[in-house]
Amino acid sequence: MDGIIITAAVILAVISIIEVVTFFLAMPSRSAPAYASVLPVFEGDEKLRERLEYLSMKGCGRKRVILVDYTATPEQAELCRQFVHSSPDAVFIRCSELEDYFKGMFV
Repeated sequence: MDGIIITAAVILAVISIIEVVTFFLAMPSRSAPAYASVLPVFEGDEKLRERLEYLSMKGCGRKRVILVDYTATPEQAELCRQFVHSSPDAVFIRCSELEDYFKGMFV
């Protein structure tokens, strides 16, 4: 019985080591192509706060977060400004500025 427990512990240890090594080797490289995460902000979006919290937790490896104001309320706009203030890779722009922003980013 002890042999089974020791074997299982060794297998779990090896799997853990492989996961840690893979995590550090799989980080995005600086030569990765440019990409962006775009979140449209509409007046009726009741889950905007949760979406922004999720984006702030999932920041590893992202290049840019673009919050696009389509019909944001003043409260939503303030939430977006706070998110941009705390996230250096985020911007909050109006929908009319989106095309020019993408031209500057990808060209």
